[in-house]
This record gives sequence, structure tokens and C-alpha cells, in this order.
Amino acid sequence: MPEAHEFSLMLSAFRQVQAELGTLPAGTEALFPQLADALRAVGRLPRNALLFGIGADGLPLLLHLRDPRPGPILITGDRHSGKTALLKAMLWAAGRLNPPGSLHFAVLTAAPEEWEQVHAAEHLAGIWPAEEPEADALLYELAWRTHTRQPEAPILLLFDRLETILNMDSATQENLRYLLLNGPAAGVWPVVTINAEKAVSLPDWLAYFRTRIYGRITHPATGEELTPVPGAPLLGLYPGFQFCIREKSRWLPFWLPGMVG
Repeated sequence: MPEAHEFSLMLSAFRQVQAELGTLPAGTEALFPQLADALRAVGRLPRNALLFGIGADGLPLLLHLRDPRPGPILITGDRHSGKTALLKAMLWAAGRLNPPGSLHFAVLTAAPEEWEQVHAAEHLAGIWPAEEPEADALLYELAWRTHTRQPEAPILLLFDRLETILNMDSATQENLRYLLLNGPAAGVWPVVTINAEKAVSLPDWLAYFRTRIYGRITHPATGEELTPVPGAPLLGLYPGFQFCIREKSRWLPFWLPGMVG
């Protein structure tokens, strides 16, 4: 059994006890699987694959950018559950695993200051502030690229805080809807975050997402409303580092890759 798997099982059991006691995980640091360890376990990654986490078995979880079936990706969870950290981890891992020019990232965020440290990241096309005219122009450009099937290399739109779309004009909202419906088939991938408490009030927008990633959600009713089937280990997830996704008939917890190596 891989060491990462053993660690994950032990920490999961510990978090379950904490959840039953009603205590939150303490501290801001954790030991979790390292990217280099996962790569040694699996070898070379497939071409056009994007790593977004490491499973409890120590193996990487991948998004295959030439297979549009997963559709746009929603990341939701409580505040401080690590949603923005997951977006940054995807960008960070891509810079180490994907050759230059093989894919591009565009960041749309209501808090550009949270992205200052990644301005020079590999594959980053730019950071656009939400609710500014630049955001309207970005979504129009990506919708046009989707319509014309222009991009040769995949483009990932990392949209941090979906709720800001409500403050944009109707034309911009329609451009985002077009991207959610058609983007992945044209190589334009929206990866979108939203706080769980805000997500429950936007069912029409959430309906566009078949693939959903969940961080820690402490309110049981909110978790039940946002998950398609019961049994998601939302309360036991380590905030800031651990998430889960529905894979076929089971819930699969995974970790952000340790940013070493």
C-alpha cells in the first residue's frame, strides 16, 4: 500500500472523529501527497492531460483536454475550503508537466490581488478583473473562439467566483452560457468556483455543470442540495487541501498536489 494511501486513510479517520466531535481542523499546514511522488508512481502523463489532484492511492487525477465529455467543471465548498487554491494548483502543475504552448490559462476573478504571485506563471495568458469591461471582452473573445473552433491549443478559463456573473450585462452572461454549453468540444474549458452558500441560490447556472468538485461543506442541508447522490464525505474533508469528486458509483477524495519537485 502506498504511503500516501496510508496517510490519507489515517487522516480521514481522524477528520471523521473531529466531525463527530464538532471540531474544525486546526492549523494551516498539512502533509499531503507530493507531485513528484505521484509522477514516480505513474510515469509520464498522457499528452493533453491536466493534473488537478492526487487520489488516496497516490495516483494523479487527470482532466483529458481532448475529451469534451466531462464538460465545464464546477468547484464549490465553504469559504476557505481551498477553491482558489485548487485553481492555482492546476496552473502550477501545468507549468511543470505540460510543454510551453501546449495549453493556455485565462484567469477571471473578483479578487485579482489574490493572483499576484502567479503573474509570471507558465501558460498564463493573463488575469482579468471580474465586473470590469475587460471581463466582458474576455468572455466575448472566448465565445468567438469557441464558435469558430479557432484554438489549436486548449484554453482553460479559470473563473473564480461565479456569482459575479450576475453583475455583468446580459450579452456577457450569454457568452458565458455559450462557453459552458460548447466550450470543451472546441478546446475551451471553463473551470468555475463558487461558495456553497451562494451556489444554492443559482440553480439555473449550476445546471450547466455535470462535473462537480467539492471542498469541505459544513452545513448538511447545503451539502445535500449540491450533491447529486448521498454519501459525499464533505464534512471530513481537510479545508484548503482536500476535495472529492463523484467517479462512477463512488465518491473519490483527493488532495491538492504538494508543490515540491
